Amino acid sequence: MKRIWLMTSLAALSAACAVTACSSKDDDKGTDPSSGGEGNSSSGGSENSGAGQPSSDGGMDSAQGGGDSGQGGNAAGEGGMGTGTITSCSTGTVFAGNPVFDGDTEDIGASVDGQGLLDDPPLRHEALAFIGNSVFIETEKEIWTSDLSAATPTLTRIAGVETEAGGAFLEAGKPCADTRFLVIRDMVAKANGKLAVVDYIGNAVVEISDPSGPDCKSEYVAGTHVKSVDPASEYPVLPGDKDGPGAEALFGNADNHGSLFRITADPDNNLYVWDNGNEKFKMIANEDDAERTVTTVGVAPAGDNIMGLTFLAGKLYATGVDGSNDVLLEIDPATYDAEDPGANVKEIFRERDHFPDDIESSRQAVLSQLTNDGEALILASQSGFVWRVGTDGTVLATLAGTGPRLDYSTDFDPTTAHPANEWQLLYPTNSNGGPWLAVNDSKLYWAGGVGVGKHVVELDCK
Repeated sequence: MKRIWLMTSLAALSAACAVTACSSKDDDKGTDPSSGGEGNSSSGGSENSGAGQPSSDGGMDSAQGGGDSGQGGNAAGEGGMGTGTITSCSTGTVFAGNPVFDGDTEDIGASVDGQGLLDDPPLRHEALAFIGNSVFIETEKEIWTSDLSAATPTLTRIAGVETEAGGAFLEAGKPCADTRFLVIRDMVAKANGKLAVVDYIGNAVVEISDPSGPDCKSEYVAGTHVKSVDPASEYPVLPGDKDGPGAEALFGNADNHGSLFRITADPDNNLYVWDNGNEKFKMIANEDDAERTVTTVGVAPAGDNIMGLTFLAGKLYATGVDGSNDVLLEIDPATYDAEDPGANVKEIFRERDHFPDDIESSRQAVLSQLTNDGEALILASQSGFVWRVGTDGTVLATLAGTGPRLDYSTDFDPTTAHPANEWQLLYPTNSNGGPWLAVNDSKLYWAGGVGVGKHVVELDCK
């Protein structure tokens, strides 16, 4: 299928932003701003996920870690964050992919082992994670890596296979080369050097050990623990709401097609997930607990569409939208009370004019992903900006971006370096909840822009 560039004017884009916000579940609603769909096709997947739902291109309003990695480098902690505090960013360049790729969109993801980070066809760049000298890139169906210490870094697929519609399945507990996913929605690096992913359609949390080494292996951690074929429109696999041992835990909701959507980690290697089917935040115990016990640690206000999750200084933070406003929540996992499940969830802000220097009060910022630099939160938006924000909601800095755009201006060449405040961070028209963010030392990475995630921007920061 040829890529169709959206030529909508900025005025129309602004109007769309003022309507409502997309949901991160119930994907058969599509992405019309009034429908509440996630911005996904094929049951919450990519254009090739094969779960039987129509594709969509719209949806503007959808919305330190450290520790021994065991692989000769330090793994990122605090949910996969780097170790450098970021207060401002200077210059941005394309780190991976090709922002002006004009081939068939179905070629995106048809990458091959050994190609360069900038070679065509590009990967479908979604969540990023850094462990030691390696970057890991999640493409919905696959996980790729590149050794950035190499003279010429190249890409290697470590797990998953891009499969045609109807042929996909979930299977873990295998060597990485034999591991398969239905639709990955998020990925995080743990402080112990493992990767953890959530499979949205398969309704499973899967960890990968030795991800860049010879003993790379996957294991089921929570939720689905059996090989599962593509359920088509009956997603997710094995829905329910059950805490307890990871092998017996259930997530997701068959009625609204919600499931495991976001994941992060703390410095002790516990995992936290957002189950958008049941509108709950849940913790998955670390490896010290042989059963990897799942417990509910918070319940989101009804109607909130949570798009990002990170852990900082003992608290869980979530960004999202509620149909009219941008939302930042703080969840204290240590004080959850089943008798008053919303008491430990604090609204830092809920409004549509929280970024007055950048976003007009008539529009939402449309907050999507967030990460942190060990001291403050870093928020991405679908309105073309990245901000540094204190845990009290104070906007500390605009780190990058120029505002909402569906295409580059004629005088902007995205293949060359630009000041961070001149980077045109395009609205991702089929973002699956993006754009994504990652911090690695003093660099900030923005991934998933331009349609189906054709490139990653690397920002030099301090």
